[in-house]
Amino acid sequence: MKPITEIILIPNTGKGIPEAHIAQIAARLTGQGCRVGVLPEYAEQLSYLGDGIAFTGEQGDAALVLGGDGSIIEASHRLLGRGIPIIGINYGHVGFLSEIGHGELHLLERLLTGHYTVEERMMLEARASDADGMFRGSFTVLNDIVLTNGPVSRLISFDVFCGGVRFETCRADGMIAATPTGSTAYSLSAGGPVLDPSIEAFCLTPICPHTLSSRPVIFRGDAVIRLTNIQPNGASVYLNADGREDLAIREGDTIEVRRSEHVTKLLRVRDDSFLGVLHAKLSQ
Repeated sequence: MKPITEIILIPNTGKGIPEAHIAQIAARLTGQGCRVGVLPEYAEQLSYLGDGIAFTGEQGDAALVLGGDGSIIEASHRLLGRGIPIIGINYGHVGFLSEIGHGELHLLERLLTGHYTVEERMMLEARASDADGMFRGSFTVLNDIVLTNGPVSRLISFDVFCGGVRFETCRADGMIAATPTGSTAYSLSAGGPVLDPSIEAFCLTPICPHTLSSRPVIFRGDAVIRLTNIQPNGASVYLNADGREDLAIREGDTIEVRRSEHVTKLLRVRDDSFLGVLHAKLSQ
């Protein structure tokens, strides 16, 4: 692969990462001839790096995220559509997406010498419309789209269609539509399957279903799912996107979920297989 010569540094400033750690990482990269930049919104907070910041903007060969999986997901949204691959140094908990531990900075050298691979992760798009077909909102996610009830714990009911065919009327606390990346997140906690990220597919996982016949289902990547005839039954219902955006859902609304035209590119510098990573993370 082509050696990486420009990297955008994206730290999660809410993680309490010591400034000395961030400065060490920047110095390690610049010391090997790599230009380090920051996004405009971080320029003031990272001004202590001084001459270590070579540019400010949304450019570069890669983005280096300091944080956990949530930080990488946030970065994927911030850089959506720019084609900039992401690699993470884990300062979080489980860290399925983070490639490097904060004690493994030597692995960054593989980026600068071209010893890495690029992994494309599919994303989902959800579009909500009202009973008259008027647009209400849309979201693009790396992890999941969740239809869920609010603070009042009441069952909601809705019909699930795939390709125009109704295959389920569900009564549950909600429904999760998860990408392979998101299959190890909320969907897994709700009893959903784990999908290898190389698979072109996504899954629907009901949240606490009231009927025994309601079970997780895996769909091929080009499937189009519609959740319709949504009955809140007195509950507040929301559509949540990657745990970061909400849209209040009203009776009569329809939600359409399909594969997004966008992907998130992740950089890999290890030889670990997905199953090896899965075993290591779930055994913690």
